[in-house]
Amino acid sequence: MATEDCSIEIIEYKSLDSLVSIESEESVSATTPLTVSATPSVSKVAATQPKAKPRKSKPTHLLYATEDRMSQMDIDGLKETPWRKTCNWNNMFETLAELKDELENFEPMGDLLTGEVQFPQVNILLFGGIGAGKSSVFNTINSVFRGKIFNVARSGFSEHSLTTKFTKYPVMSGSSTLPMPLKFRICDIRGLEQEHLMTKENMRYILEGSIADRFPFDPSGNISADMPGFKKHPDLDEKIHCVALVQDASIVDAMQDLSPEVTKNIKEMQTVMNSLDIPQVVILTKIDSICEATKQDAANAFRSPKVEKCVGKVSEVLGLPRNMVFPMKNYENEYQLDASIDTMALLTLKGILNNCDAHLFNHYDEIVKKYAVAERRNP
Repeated sequence: MATEDCSIEIIEYKSLDSLVSIESEESVSATTPLTVSATPSVSKVAATQPKAKPRKSKPTHLLYATEDRMSQMDIDGLKETPWRKTCNWNNMFETLAELKDELENFEPMGDLLTGEVQFPQVNILLFGGIGAGKSSVFNTINSVFRGKIFNVARSGFSEHSLTTKFTKYPVMSGSSTLPMPLKFRICDIRGLEQEHLMTKENMRYILEGSIADRFPFDPSGNISADMPGFKKHPDLDEKIHCVALVQDASIVDAMQDLSPEVTKNIKEMQTVMNSLDIPQVVILTKIDSICEATKQDAANAFRSPKVEKCVGKVSEVLGLPRNMVFPMKNYENEYQLDASIDTMALLTLKGILNNCDAHLFNHYDEIVKKYAVAERRNP
């Protein structure tokens, strides 16, 4: 029996770096109906008559797309409406550029201080258990402003903490012809483990700015005011203005913990932070390990019920509002910058800097008196 060819139309979804298409030019018999199944993201197309244009039904699986990527919206049951409103993800590159420009021009309490008063910079402390990703948080944020993957702090997997010193890292922008340190520093310390828990006295020394940069620091060690580099009367710009508690999402999701001792120690340190009126936030790292859709595209975190549930758990355990918990994916496997990861990192940083400003507001009179430009020129 003679046969004729019938071509099936291509159905494509394109973005800057991904492409989904259905193979075309399928030959079918003129007398035998044929059903062709597409990829999971595209509906079935039926061809029942020769040389007739096949009918297309609506896709049974919606696609969540940004300008440069796509991922299946049905993976992990992503919500159609984000559980947290953040930014315009559909115009990500413009959003990213605006966020980066805003943070590069950040001035502590810039909306309240006149040009004659300038606070030098704010200090953010990263604090948490070993392996939570503290150093990787700094490396990720630093990479965004440098415009390339740029690992300064030691990070990775080890039985014991790779960070052995208290370090105040400046963040430099690579977008200017004359790179200058931005108006915030990220401070990193050794990760907590059962044999190296933080004492309240040591935490107070750190928060009050008494510990010198690059100081070899053991959380459980003894620090004396007579030690070289110890500052007995630090200025406000040398103190910590916000603490970011870094938590591994995979541990929270599995209902596990590094150890009961570590959790108890973190809560004890929160009492010291509260006594000094220092705000705390949580950076929830490794969110890609609990949600496949977020692994494909970090932007899906704010549509993921798994990430939302994890945020709720951390909020409850550490006693902080949910809007003080910031999901974030660190650069780990990537060797090129990713717009979604960059945007999430900057949203996290913006939230932390807002808390720094809130803390400085309580010291407004001191700042106006002590940090006037004329005063610093003529002490």
